Amino acid sequence: MRAWKVGAMTALEPDYDSDPDRRRAWVAPRDVHDLIGPELHGPVLDIGCGEGRLAQQLRAGVAWVGVDSSREQTARSPWRPLVLGDMRNLPFADNSFAEVAHLWCLYHLDDPVAAVQEAWRVLQTGGRYYACTAARDNDPELAPEGYPATTFDAEEAVEIVASAFPDPRPERWDERFFPLQTKDEVRAYCRHNFIPQERAEKVDVPLWLTKRGVLVRATKPQATSL
Repeated sequence: MRAWKVGAMTALEPDYDSDPDRRRAWVAPRDVHDLIGPELHGPVLDIGCGEGRLAQQLRAGVAWVGVDSSREQTARSPWRPLVLGDMRNLPFADNSFAEVAHLWCLYHLDDPVAAVQEAWRVLQTGGRYYACTAARDNDPELAPEGYPATTFDAEEAVEIVASAFPDPRPERWDERFFPLQTKDEVRAYCRHNFIPQERAEKVDVPLWLTKRGVLVRATKPQATSL
């Protein structure tokens, strides 16, 4: 099956499709996909699915649908079905999915609230929602000044999810999970994250980075009758 084009494209970094090697320069050995994937029962809607890391973590037989606005990533993904489209205007009926995930993607939008509300719409009653993002003070060993603010940072993520879901439950992290083992790996990490390359030359390896961010879980409750 091929990817379908639906709606307008979402906002991406200027080189997201033109320089995919920058994004693929470094891949986290442990990520949120690995945490939540085994607990999903499906059908799953993976919004901002990229090349399908969440799909790789699902148990056999779990139904998955991916959505992404990157032509390059959808072309490279081995997972199907895929929709090339806009997370603010999903081509699915109300109450279509048991789980909906926004992993590492909502900061691409000027208005992430619109995407969260769309996730609510297509999620079944009782269904589970997931969103994650990094904090602005992530990676202090390489970015002591902090990262530039985006529209969906860990500092505001819970409030944004609460615009649609009444019970956002944050799971925050602030610790060192894994090291960058070599100088080349540090250089790759800097390229991946738009960190000045000269900083890679000033640190010792192995470099244990302090990772800070949040996974927000929520549930679409039963409708209440008056």
